[in-house]
Amino acid sequence: MRLTLATLGFTMTIAQVMLMRELVAVFYGNELLFGLALMAWLAWGAVGSVVGGRRASRALGSRISLGLFAAGALLPVELALVRSVRGLLGVTPGALVEFAPMVGAIVLILAPLCLTGGWLFSIGARLWVEQGGTAGQAYLWESVGAVAGGALFSFVLIHWLDPFQTALGVTVLNLFAAANASLQGFPGVLRHAQDARRADADRRVEAWRATRLWPAGLLLLLPLVLPLGGALNSATLRWQRGDLAFSADSPYGRLSIESHAGQLVFFENGLLAFETQGTLPEEVVHFPLLAHPSPQNVLLIGGGVAGDLREILKHPVTNVTYVELDPLLISAAKTVLPPAEAAVFDDPRVDVVLTDGRRYVQQSAGMAENAPHHAFDVIILDLPEPATGALNRFYTREFFFEVQAVLNRDGIFELMLPSAENYWSPELARRNASVYQSLRAVFSDIAVLPGEHNLFLASDAPLETSPAVLAQRLADRHVQTRWVTPDYIKYVFTTDRFGEIRRQLEATAGVRLNEDLRPICYYYDLALWLSRFYPGLRGVFESAGWINLWWVAVPLALLVPLGRWRRGWAMPIAVAGIGLAQMLLEIVIIFAFQLQHGSLYAEVSLLVTAFMGGLASGGAGGLWILRTPPKVSGQVAARLWLYGVQAAIALFGGILAVMLSRLTVLPQPAFPLLTLLAGSLTGIAFPLAAATAPADGGRTAGILYGADLMGGCLGALVGTGLLVPLLGLPQTCATIMLVALAGLLVM
Repeated sequence: MRLTLATLGFTMTIAQVMLMRELVAVFYGNELLFGLALMAWLAWGAVGSVVGGRRASRALGSRISLGLFAAGALLPVELALVRSVRGLLGVTPGALVEFAPMVGAIVLILAPLCLTGGWLFSIGARLWVEQGGTAGQAYLWESVGAVAGGALFSFVLIHWLDPFQTALGVTVLNLFAAANASLQGFPGVLRHAQDARRADADRRVEAWRATRLWPAGLLLLLPLVLPLGGALNSATLRWQRGDLAFSADSPYGRLSIESHAGQLVFFENGLLAFETQGTLPEEVVHFPLLAHPSPQNVLLIGGGVAGDLREILKHPVTNVTYVELDPLLISAAKTVLPPAEAAVFDDPRVDVVLTDGRRYVQQSAGMAENAPHHAFDVIILDLPEPATGALNRFYTREFFFEVQAVLNRDGIFELMLPSAENYWSPELARRNASVYQSLRAVFSDIAVLPGEHNLFLASDAPLETSPAVLAQRLADRHVQTRWVTPDYIKYVFTTDRFGEIRRQLEATAGVRLNEDLRPICYYYDLALWLSRFYPGLRGVFESAGWINLWWVAVPLALLVPLGRWRRGWAMPIAVAGIGLAQMLLEIVIIFAFQLQHGSLYAEVSLLVTAFMGGLASGGAGGLWILRTPPKVSGQVAARLWLYGVQAAIALFGGILAVMLSRLTVLPQPAFPLLTLLAGSLTGIAFPLAAATAPADGGRTAGILYGADLMGGCLGALVGTGLLVPLLGLPQTCATIMLVALAGLLVM
């Protein structure tokens, strides 16, 4: 049984990470998608767990084998379904998928595997209990497998194997575990065979000897994983794009490049990033460089492959520092771009730095220990809009202060946001106005250029906006352009919209400053995205924008009398609250790490693995507590310990809120320790809760496991989409405290 439960945790963890990455590569990869996918994953798992806990216990051993076989077979099938969903929905490459079809696809595609996983754990726990173990021990071994799967995938598999090779490897592992479960003989399986009088002892011995060859046969399948997986991976990628010139996965997403009659189109995580023959790089680069009287040192964050680097080098600059997070983008560009365009990366004036853009700015400002100090004349931020928590870090007031610290006295900072030529929806106005007001809180002079993309120029010196002066600088520097000509410069700065945009941004009422600990702009962008499909929900978005802790406290207060009235519901409600707190803690810690130390994949993977390790160690701690002879009855002792766990979760949430509010930067080693502690506090609860259940053969354990998953499901949805951006990280920690206190009162 240990191998079976560990295999289940191993499989479901790898499957979750892989399918989430595939969904991001197919759909719009913001936090709402993550929340929806996690919600569907946990909800279907909870349904499967409850169903498995309620069904009769007949032939549990054979069902274990069937479930493992199904889980292994379903993973590559669901992987292929995700890659084919755009074609099934009739959505062209690079276009946004409407919200309702996206939700439907996520829910339906994830259902079979998640139902199987929840059902498999429930019957596995019941079989473990029938053999004399406890549900807490089953939870521990499932967690051990999850830790192994998360660590192996994050640090090994993702770097060396493509998704289908990994999926087929997991399939072979599950086939081996299924054969082991079925053929090596659980006591329950053998009892069933004896009761049915299928064979005598001699025939069973003969069958056992024959079946020892099965695991060896399965191991022989492993050499087929690499070539078959590679072929399937290439074939399914071409389902999405017909003129595919390049496609590969990196730790930061999927990069796909199409070639159309000499034009290269780059897609990052399923969305159109840029095309090589566009003119947008001219606007992004030439306006800030022309606004500066003599730009020598330029910092470019993103956009270099799109053409920004080529345009910067047309000016008589001395040095260009190009910061790019994903090395795959640079290596792919050197492979597919024409030699003349790829040569810009080897220009002696260019210094390519492969790191997180915000971390580089912080180090340049001397915020990191022993970091060099750089002073730039122009800093250009060419990243997508703040549609995710990772991107929102580049549009906050704190980041603008960091940029100000590395600019020269007359330096210029530029960023770009998608906009509209004429009509601004309320959601678009709020998003752009929040960034504008956050810039104004730092820089003394700001100019906003109109167009389908608004260019925001910010400086502490007066910005040059005279078309004649800018056109003269263009001529003096002998810059050759196709789009940004003297006539176009005159049009941009003399059109009525040049002044109207600034007035509209200043007149937009009720917007909040975008801050690190309260990333409201990413909520505004989320509302803008949803309003494209459901404009009638604008009032809902505006009302939700003013959410506060009362919105959390009132529903929790209503749950307390419900749990006191229906005592049978008290423990599931308390366990669901712990699952909710567990997910919120993980979200808060990952967001905080992302803010302070950048989107470094290895460290983030370490956080997730540390959290799962905490769950496993917490489960082991709970079992140790239960083995200690209590002075009162076992169920009473377990309940008393649960009171202590709820109080500890509340205290941890309060301490975390203070740490995030008071400390500017937490050292990197602190975050794995925090996640390990958070996982331990929440992981210890399930064995204790299961020990309070009646002796019903493990049925209640399945229900409690389902409640735990449902709590995590709710936390994934509201944590990423509402609580973090609207309340901020410290108040989300306060929400965790309220959830834990409500659990105490319910119990």
